[in-house]
Amino acid sequence: MVLFGSGKHGLPKRYLLFALFVGPALIVRIATSIYPVIHTFKLSLMRYNLMQQVRDFVGFGNFISIMQDPTFRSIIGFTLVFVASSTLFQLIFGMGVANLLNAKFVGRRIVRTINLIPWVIPMIVSAYAFRWLLTGDYGLISDWIVRITGYRPQLLLNATSARISLIVVNIWRNMPFMGLVILAGLQSIPEELYESAKMDGASWFRRFLHITMPASASTVVTLGLFNIIWQMSDIDLVLGVTQGGPGSATTVLAFRIYQHGMLWFDWGLASALSVMLVLLVTIVSLIGLSIFKKYQFTL
Repeated sequence: MVLFGSGKHGLPKRYLLFALFVGPALIVRIATSIYPVIHTFKLSLMRYNLMQQVRDFVGFGNFISIMQDPTFRSIIGFTLVFVASSTLFQLIFGMGVANLLNAKFVGRRIVRTINLIPWVIPMIVSAYAFRWLLTGDYGLISDWIVRITGYRPQLLLNATSARISLIVVNIWRNMPFMGLVILAGLQSIPEELYESAKMDGASWFRRFLHITMPASASTVVTLGLFNIIWQMSDIDLVLGVTQGGPGSATTVLAFRIYQHGMLWFDWGLASALSVMLVLLVTIVSLIGLSIFKKYQFTL
């Protein structure tokens, strides 16, 4: 058969095998990734509301409406603060946990396993658990505060305390994974470097500053970049703990997309917000990649 031949009389067999094995996966990828992106951009240019039964082309009208929304600036601001502060403290505490778990002590394996418990619990389960813990009327944390101070706080009804609570819960939830990945990087550092530094009289802090940090910098930057991208599109924590309240104080951009698309059935505005989220993630990713290249070059 000429079709399965090679050379000038037919396609090389390796190309046919490539099409046979990779082709179906490529089709699935196009159907599940590329087409939804194109369709989302198309919907972002339309006034498409299932409740109002309207479907009109409005160009950039949805984007103009979003920019004129008085709550949009605060949503973008809290999204950036939530993601940046959560990632920063997750990396800091994760580095501390990784160094502790990297030390030699009795029961180290058990402690490493226990450390992963917050991360293996499904996010929505953790979110609803903390919603109960933080509730002002009967929450366990609120009860502790009352017993200690005599003051009963309404942590989820105040904008500032609700934002802080959400960030703290997010740090608690993802810090074990950060520590685990950083720990894997620490274990690749040769022990001889630490032994030589000890012989030269270097303290623990100097060993951490001049050996541990430079050797794990690229891992930390890469982990932080991926974590920022993941958290920008995550809504489970906000949905379970605060549901975006009070008002829109703890609403992040991804949760606003969920509200417009799944609660209010305004697919036009939801699609426009999705496009803006993609642009925001792209900008953050480019900044992160530039930082990663800088660290990779200096190291």
